[in-house]
Parts: sequence; C-alpha cells; structure tokens
Amino acid sequence: MVVGPAMVAPSLADQFAAFADLPLALSTSALVGFVEQACLELLDGHLDPGQFSVSVDVQLTHTIASPLGAKLTAELQVLSVEPRSVVVAVTISDDEAVVSVGQHRRAILNRERFEQRLAEKAERLRP
Repeated sequence: MVVGPAMVAPSLADQFAAFADLPLALSTSALVGFVEQACLELLDGHLDPGQFSVSVDVQLTHTIASPLGAKLTAELQVLSVEPRSVVVAVTISDDEAVVSVGQHRRAILNRERFEQRLAEKAERLRP
C-alpha cells in the first residue's frame, strides 16, 4: 500500500482537532487499518460461510515515520489458530526500514448473530 493523503495524521483533523498540526506522515490509526486490511486478506477464503473476523487486540510499535508516497509492505505470520480467534505476528516496512512490529488478534464471529446483537444494542442506545 502507498501512503496517501487520507493516511497522514492531519487528514484526520476534522475528527481529531489536535491532529491538524502534526507532520504529513503515516498516522498510527492508518497503520492499524493497514494491518487489519492485511489480516483480512490473509483470512479471505479460510473462514466458514457466515463467519467474519473483527479486531480484538492490537499490539504494535510505530517507531519510524513514513512520508506521503512511501510504499508499505506487510509481512504476516500466523502464530495461533483457535476455534474462535487467530493471532498474527506483523512486521510493516516502508521503502527504507521496518516501521512497525507486533501482534494482531482477530475474533472469528458468526455474522448473523453479531449483526443481531449490534441491532439490539443500537435499539437500547437510541434516545
């Protein structure tokens, strides 16, 4: 993935005002999104019909800045597969260096059940 304008911290200033003065570098939130995308692609085709995965634990460093236009590469290694979750070791590099390492856990869920519970909660929270 290439670091684009929507992936740098100032692009999030409409939601997080303090981000407005940050440098034009890959935001940590975009980095996490990239990791999630890579893990979703990794799991594609390996889940049963009606299943999907959601992020439940993200443990990542973000130690080196990546500027606009930098190419990011994800290296993933499945560490464990359990009936209801998958843990993946993650290394993210840009054109020059490793920018992030860590682990990501995704829960494997039944989509219908998840959406039902989500709708019920939305109803409870409705004013």
